[in-house]
Amino acid sequence: MPHLSIITVTYQAAKVLPITLQSVAAQTWKAWEHIFVDGGSRDGTLAQIEAYAQTQEGVWYLSEPDRGLYDAMNKGLAMARGEYVCFLNAGDSFWAADTLERLFTGAPPEADVLYGEHVEVDETGQILPTPRHRPYPEGALSMSHFRTGMRICHQALIVRRRLAPSYDLRYPLAADLDWSIRLLRQKPHTYDSRQVLIRYLAGGISARRLRRYVWERTAILYRHFGVGAVLESGWAIVRHKVLGGYPRKLAS
Repeated sequence: MPHLSIITVTYQAAKVLPITLQSVAAQTWKAWEHIFVDGGSRDGTLAQIEAYAQTQEGVWYLSEPDRGLYDAMNKGLAMARGEYVCFLNAGDSFWAADTLERLFTGAPPEADVLYGEHVEVDETGQILPTPRHRPYPEGALSMSHFRTGMRICHQALIVRRRLAPSYDLRYPLAADLDWSIRLLRQKPHTYDSRQVLIRYLAGGISARRLRRYVWERTAILYRHFGVGAVLESGWAIVRHKVLGGYPRKLAS
């Protein structure tokens, strides 16, 4: 069995997918499988995946219509065989060639959730000088860190597969927040790598449909934490605007 299942969701992603493929193929730590869930692309995405599968072992893929990003992620979870899973969507990449090696050799064997920092990049892979929306969490990661929204980038969470919940399709834009809270409600053993793990492609679906995303996030926070968290979230947004964001303290 592979130690890690890397799940990549694609749709019409031929322009940015090579960044992801090159990053995974370059990893010095090879105990992974790479699962692709494609929504029926017609732009050459599948041809890229098929060529990649010819050069790399442990590549699996399917292409069929889905009900959105998180439906595709649920399909990927169902296909995964690894002890751990992570989501690395088209255009995202690992920070360096030895990212996985440093992460897993440094983590204690009992760790259920491994995490770290991320940086945002554009479609060419260039780093954007984007401040954090929320400060990096102090202390062991817990569900309380998510009272105002995502503290850790979803792609920078590497999770023991048996603990990974399915995504709630009632939230087509913000299901990763609900997923993270339900994951950490189980009180897993967490490990902060203190490393930059992910280059995250800016401008996802939540950024393009901001009003709907804010509504979903508010509903999720109210559901899990009550009205107090909704008010805290509003105050956190105001502070972010006033302060101009939070610095990224980890830059290794």
